[in-house]
Amino acid sequence: MSQITFLDNAKTGKNNWWRYVLTLGLTAGISFIITLVIFIIAMVLYISLLPAGASASLLSNVSEFAYNPFVLIMITGALYGISGFIFYVCVRFLHKKRFLSIINAVSSLRWKMLLKGMGLWSLLLFIFSLPELVLSPSSYQFTFNPQNYGLLLVSCLLVFPFQASLEEFIFRGYLMQGFSLLTKKPWIPLLLTSIIFGLMHIGNGTGNVGIAIVISTFIIGLMLGIITLGENGIETAMGIHIANNLYVALIFNSADSGIPNAPAIVTSQPTDPFAGIPFMILMALLAITILFWNRKDNLLRIFR
Repeated sequence: MSQITFLDNAKTGKNNWWRYVLTLGLTAGISFIITLVIFIIAMVLYISLLPAGASASLLSNVSEFAYNPFVLIMITGALYGISGFIFYVCVRFLHKKRFLSIINAVSSLRWKMLLKGMGLWSLLLFIFSLPELVLSPSSYQFTFNPQNYGLLLVSCLLVFPFQASLEEFIFRGYLMQGFSLLTKKPWIPLLLTSIIFGLMHIGNGTGNVGIAIVISTFIIGLMLGIITLGENGIETAMGIHIANNLYVALIFNSADSGIPNAPAIVTSQPTDPFAGIPFMILMALLAITILFWNRKDNLLRIFR
């Protein structure tokens, strides 16, 4: 047994390489196909219910539907809901593992750690948002819409906690444990999952924006992986991820985010896409420092 008992959970169940490939393929493939069908059906219904005298072209109607923030949130919910079900089935019956084994090394979900992660990251996000609000007021707009905000709040609370948790189940749980079967060095699974996590977000932007998003997501993935290995579980990482997604969607959105038209309280306008990377590094270092202030040995064992 290693000091990181969370990684030792990987040795339970059946772990042939093809089971990992099949699990990821089924989770991504089936959910994408079903969600695409749902999207097409919803779009056809939307267009068919438009007033008979609507003058907009078919292309305009499709574009309006596809870029509606509530449609994007609905599609995200469908995609991750289906993915989560397939992933759970594969872990339980293809790998024959307890699902909790990819979450932590104890016998139950540690809710206090999840809430701790949410609270800490929400506070850091708020603090690091203040300089931009004060020093560069022209770079953001007050976009709060009381008529739509209630629906946005409910939609985000239903979708994003599950979406963020599933990504943690897969990257910081399933894949990190899977890669640990190939090496005794914990930092290797940490690095590999962080790289993959970053590359998975390359479609969230184009050009320099896309590159900046990949770098920022890699930094977040590295932070979440370190926290997971240091705490022998993903609960705090889940809390941070949930808080991050809710904050971006509800409080301080960006015009180049995944849901650019969401009626968040504040929306910032695109500037230098790389300007936020130093702040992201500082936030990650602060979060790790605060969480492991008196537990430095928990971090050192990751890099031995």
